[in-house]
Amino acid sequence: MNRRTLLAATAGALALPAAARAQAQPWPGPRQVRILITYPPGGTTDFVARIYAQQLAQQTGGNFIVDNRSGGGGVVGWTNVVRSANDGTTLLLTDNSLATAPPLYPNLGFDVRTDFTPISLLVDYPTVFVVPGDSPVRTLRDYVEAARGRPADQNFYGSMGAGSSPHLYTEYLQDIAGIRLTHVPYRGMGPAFADLLAGRVGLLIAAPATVMGAVREGRARAIAIGTTGGRIPLLPDVPTAKEQGFDFTYSFWYGMLGPRGMDPALVARIREELDKVLAVPEVRDRFVQQGATPVAGDGNALRQVMESDLARWSEVIRVKGITLQN
Repeated sequence: MNRRTLLAATAGALALPAAARAQAQPWPGPRQVRILITYPPGGTTDFVARIYAQQLAQQTGGNFIVDNRSGGGGVVGWTNVVRSANDGTTLLLTDNSLATAPPLYPNLGFDVRTDFTPISLLVDYPTVFVVPGDSPVRTLRDYVEAARGRPADQNFYGSMGAGSSPHLYTEYLQDIAGIRLTHVPYRGMGPAFADLLAGRVGLLIAAPATVMGAVREGRARAIAIGTTGGRIPLLPDVPTAKEQGFDFTYSFWYGMLGPRGMDPALVARIREELDKVLAVPEVRDRFVQQGATPVAGDGNALRQVMESDLARWSEVIRVKGITLQN
């Protein structure tokens, strides 16, 4: 989503006094807690989930696992959470994609607004535009100029699925840059990035955590950063999209939700532990090193972000006629 909207949504939540939270209750106790994500291993969502699972286990003494439930563009995993007990043993760690699901899946079988309990925003990543390491393209401006001289069926870009944030963001890029590209959807950012490295697709908009290893090794090249601010410390030599003449300020947010109807006291307890994770200097450093901004907004902040994304991208999906097949 737009980083200005995200930071505004979290500002009020961060100001809430600890005393306003409900009385804590035991969690997780002796029960195993699944942190479910809707992508295979290897992408940023998996990276974020494993940091949280590891740290939550350390600070609570509980048993936390990451459950990778890819398939159906996220529907398999989302439905699993909706049908799970609301006792804190199943949590969903998601990116923006949940908020854009309704216009893509008219028969989802659940309502993203009412069938989940928003618990907390976690971190926000800027977008990084990457091309294969052997590409002649050095900047986003270079890429756009080259793409303008070729038909769409010669310009391939990848995403982690039809209607996913990287898909919608690249559609937006095409509109502001006046180019046409061909979309290649994958079942996660890991497989999409693997095909970029192999040269099968020529552009990917991803979070830094997914691409930085390959960028450092020269197997991929970062050509722009999407951010409302200036360049990011992680990639100080990479100009922003705005510096290159493109008004692109969208990011990837990550949040935690549970099934509907969770006890507010339980939600407060989980939120307390999630806040503790981001208070650990080593954890914050790991995220910052990956280009992320810890945000830690509460459930209301997460709900606002989801509503904003749903309104913004539902219109894009409608106008462009985006379906699960394109």
